[in-house]
Amino acid sequence: MAVVNTEQVRARRRASVWTTIHPIFAIGQLLAFVVSVVLLVLYFRGAVTFDVVHESVLFKIALMLGAVVTGALWEKDVYGYYWFAPAFLFEDTVTVIVLLLHGGYLAMAYTHTDNLVSVIGMLLFAYTVYAANVAQYVWRTHQHNRQTAAVQVRAE
Repeated sequence: MAVVNTEQVRARRRASVWTTIHPIFAIGQLLAFVVSVVLLVLYFRGAVTFDVVHESVLFKIALMLGAVVTGALWEKDVYGYYWFAPAFLFEDTVTVIVLLLHGGYLAMAYTHTDNLVSVIGMLLFAYTVYAANVAQYVWRTHQHNRQTAAVQVRAE
C-alpha cells in the first residue's frame, strides 16, 4: 500500500468528518454482504425465495454506494483526490470493477428474469470480486500497519 503516513496525512485524517462516517458504510456493506451470502445459501437449500436474496443485494448496493461517496469525500480531504489518489489507486480501480459488476447484476436481474441461473452467476461473480477486494485491502492494511509499527520501534 502506497499510503504515506506522514504527520500531515494523520492530521488530515483526524480532521476529516469522513474518517468517522465512511467506516459505517464500509462495515455496513461488509455485514450486508455476509447476510446476503447466507441468504443465497438458504435460497439454494430452498429455505428462502430469490426475492429475499435480491432485496439483500439491493441493501448491500445502497451501502456500497454510500461507502463509495463517503470514501471519495474522505480521499479528497486526506489526499486531495476524490478518486484514484496514488495511495488508493489499486483499491479504487477494483472498486470501479465491483461497481460495474453490481450494475451488471442489476441489469440482468431486471431484464433476464426468465434466466435466474445467469442472474445468480452474475451475482456470484460480483460477490467474488468484492470479497477479493476486501481481502486484499485487509491484507495490505495489515502489512502497512506492521511496517509503520516497525518504523516507530526503530525510531525509539
